[in-house]
Amino acid sequence: MVTLVLLLGTCNLVFGEIVPAGGGLGWDGLTYAEMVRRLGFMITDGQLSRYYSQRLLPSLIVKTMLAVCGAQLSDQNIIRGFQLINLLALVLGTIIWKRMADLLSLGSSGVWIGFASLFLNYFATKHLSYAPVTTDGVALLVSLLLLWLFLERRPLALAAATIAGSFVWQLTGLYGAILLLSLHLKLPGAESVQLPTAASDWKRNDGQMRAFRLFAAAAALTISILVLSQLPGAIKNGSLVRELAIFVTGAPSLLVVVLALWILIGPILLSRSLLAVLTAAPLRFFLLAGTALLLPQIAFTALSNPEVPNPSGVLYVLNWIVFPLAGKGKFLMAFLAATLLWGPAVLLIMLCWTDVSTELRKIGLGPVGIVAATVPLVLVTESRFILGAWPCLVLGLARALDRSGTSKLFGYLFGALTILNSQFWLRFNIAPWEGNDYADLTDFPKQMFFLHYGPWMGWPAYLAQLPIVLCAAYVLKIAIYTKDA
Repeated sequence: MVTLVLLLGTCNLVFGEIVPAGGGLGWDGLTYAEMVRRLGFMITDGQLSRYYSQRLLPSLIVKTMLAVCGAQLSDQNIIRGFQLINLLALVLGTIIWKRMADLLSLGSSGVWIGFASLFLNYFATKHLSYAPVTTDGVALLVSLLLLWLFLERRPLALAAATIAGSFVWQLTGLYGAILLLSLHLKLPGAESVQLPTAASDWKRNDGQMRAFRLFAAAAALTISILVLSQLPGAIKNGSLVRELAIFVTGAPSLLVVVLALWILIGPILLSRSLLAVLTAAPLRFFLLAGTALLLPQIAFTALSNPEVPNPSGVLYVLNWIVFPLAGKGKFLMAFLAATLLWGPAVLLIMLCWTDVSTELRKIGLGPVGIVAATVPLVLVTESRFILGAWPCLVLGLARALDRSGTSKLFGYLFGALTILNSQFWLRFNIAPWEGNDYADLTDFPKQMFFLHYGPWMGWPAYLAQLPIVLCAAYVLKIAIYTKDA
């Protein structure tokens, strides 16, 4: 596995393409490159926003690498530095994945399904090499590291990784706190709770019906608050019809996510009070979680200037969940974009969601909490937002398929779809990019890159890719239930 990652990474270093935007730095990469060159001055001069203070560690690593090598802080050297730390992150991530698989006694099929889902998808084999000046590769490594330390039951190392990782990805502090609080918590009875699957089952169990109604009411209230918060601005700007069209477009995907969350956490809510579970956590883990969560926040406040605007934030993302960035008319864009970025594993996770949820609950409350907190972010249609939970989802999928067994047909089909999705073999720079880097993103040649991302996917790419992904889901469903003779 390590050899395969190194081979692909080396080919990308030698023969791979680089995004033309920003002279190869990309969009956010312009800021990361500036942080490599003058991070200290940006902090002392009040030029660093809170958003980028939560992503400064990869730039600091590249800056240190170049200083040790005595290299100039040129664009080319900065790009190469980010390429190298991305490749290193994938190699280390592969090693961590194998250790987790051994720890949980995964069979060969589960190990390779997980490996392919993590390191042979479009994100790992094309995105990180084509637009390398980013924190995404290191963020994936941090997510894998947190999950591994949780499985190893190493609280001090987990707290330290959470603090360091908070300077790579905004949600790392939340993920680490969830894992620390749940480090020694059990879910008694949650594994055996069966959710109703038929109307007659609902009628026979009033307790489960009440619990589901309460959960649905909480989800409906949250969505309603977000919708109502948009109304004044939409009415003022005359964009009420447009906002309504965006909401309707995202509604089917939103409903699926709400039901998926119930399948994941419903058995926990039915088996035992969540408050009762949390109060069982030892005090030292509350202290560790609080320290790992609060220390980075204090540092962000000290390093950043609150007057510098942030390009994103919690309120923005919450609104994007209900009003997806894909715009109006592109139904199921959330799942299409996620499949294009993360590969056929997304389709398998959806097809096997009940089994994946069961396996996550067996692993522990921590991974369940991370997935529950992150899955709604898939609705934004900027699918890299879910990378913090991707290792947990892949681990649940690998365990589910390893337990049920897979056929040779499934192996061949999954392998073919993985290679098709990875697109390391596809050329993006088919023609020079002209004009502003932010203009004409839905037109070719820029669309060669952006057709993989929901917010900027043009209609031709959407209409061409959605049927292919739906067909892939159908054949995978058949292959899952096909057994070797």
